[in-house]
Amino acid sequence: MYMLDHRSSLPLYTQLYQQVRSKILEGSLPPGTKMPSSRKLSQDLCVSRNTVGMAYDQLYSEGFLACKARSGFYVEDLGLAGLKNTSLHLNEPPEPETETKDIQYDFTYGKLSPKSFPFAKWQQVTNECLRCYQNQMLNYSHFPGEAGLRRQILHYLREYRNIQCTLDQLIIAPGTQHCLLLAGQLLKPQTSTIAIEDPGFSGAYAAFTNQDFRIHPIPLDHHGLKVKTLNHSAAKAVYVTPSHQFPTGCIMSITRRIRLIEWANKQDAYIIEDDYSSYLRYDVKPIQPLQALAPDRVIYISSFSKILSPAIRIAYMVLPESLAQEIHTLYQSVPSPVPFLMQKPLELFFQQGHWDSHLRKTTRFFKKNHDALLRALQQEFGDTLSISGKNAGLHLLLQIKWPMTTAELVSRAYQAGIKILPADKLWVQSEPNAASILLGFGGIALDDIPTAVRLLRKAWLP
Repeated sequence: MYMLDHRSSLPLYTQLYQQVRSKILEGSLPPGTKMPSSRKLSQDLCVSRNTVGMAYDQLYSEGFLACKARSGFYVEDLGLAGLKNTSLHLNEPPEPETETKDIQYDFTYGKLSPKSFPFAKWQQVTNECLRCYQNQMLNYSHFPGEAGLRRQILHYLREYRNIQCTLDQLIIAPGTQHCLLLAGQLLKPQTSTIAIEDPGFSGAYAAFTNQDFRIHPIPLDHHGLKVKTLNHSAAKAVYVTPSHQFPTGCIMSITRRIRLIEWANKQDAYIIEDDYSSYLRYDVKPIQPLQALAPDRVIYISSFSKILSPAIRIAYMVLPESLAQEIHTLYQSVPSPVPFLMQKPLELFFQQGHWDSHLRKTTRFFKKNHDALLRALQQEFGDTLSISGKNAGLHLLLQIKWPMTTAELVSRAYQAGIKILPADKLWVQSEPNAASILLGFGGIALDDIPTAVRLLRKAWLP
């Protein structure tokens, strides 16, 4: 049983995460153990399901738990049997310097270089916020978010993404997964099943699983999600990344987009469109979002995590008018979960013209890393690996053509001082054709890329 102290300064989800983690490491939760559903555990502990969901998400992201379609979370086999008699302090989380002391090059997806963030401009607008908006800082913000920031985002969406909506349809939230939780709450009365891309974003799978939705994985081809397969599902909602599918990078064709919208109209269903890479496009023009084609059927989501920083915790969603009315009713007495001291500086950042210049500068910055990584991979590996996910976003997907498991690839890279992420867990029901690696290029220095890839080749193909 887990004991949570409501008087502790440690958040409840962190307490639960630490206790589950300790039980896994000490062996009292053996591999294969099915975890209680978020609903049951939240009832047992008298906490919200979001608290349990956040703890499970963290354990899943760190590899302590595995997700199984239509079943829930299970304890992952960490291979700790041979470590029980060692002097390792398994109940204590490792110190950061111990975990990364041998890492020279970091290809972690989602990590950004300090050089990409406009520290001077952000300090300027934050200081202005502290100086000129003191009264607002002492009040609660309304749930949809600061009206000024929403107006700035609305202008951007109309100008650059051809999205037409009202201010009431635009909601500010602390991250993409929070948007997914809100979307799930709105869709719960209409469907118990949500379809997702397979492979796809594991955060979406976790967000919907934690709300007790049945998940129906839909396979892909080079045109995107297979709508014919979707037609045979019981889903009344589908989560997609059509402009740069995560993780494969394929772009959903216009024919497939039209068929997807036809499915939504026919089934009275909704499409959840995650436009996570809308800002970062290299050598290709931005793709028109589904929301611009079917505003009454699409829940549109995007964030500033990749273009500014994940630490500012600002994402947004555009809801169809009917769902917008519903969310305003549900949350009319709830304050915005995003701090004013993050929202107002971002509004000023837009208002003072810094956004456009930052967007151009950052796109050029990441394009150099993107191009350098592609060149280095092609020079070192030739056609011995398959590369996808190009021309947008902050990652490449590698599929290896020689006989080696994903675990071996990750382990050998780590021994060579390189941190990489396995991608095989992004497949839910289907299986990847080969060992798969997600290579992020947002946090590594441009000059380090050739050396790091050369070391990878030596580690993988000695």
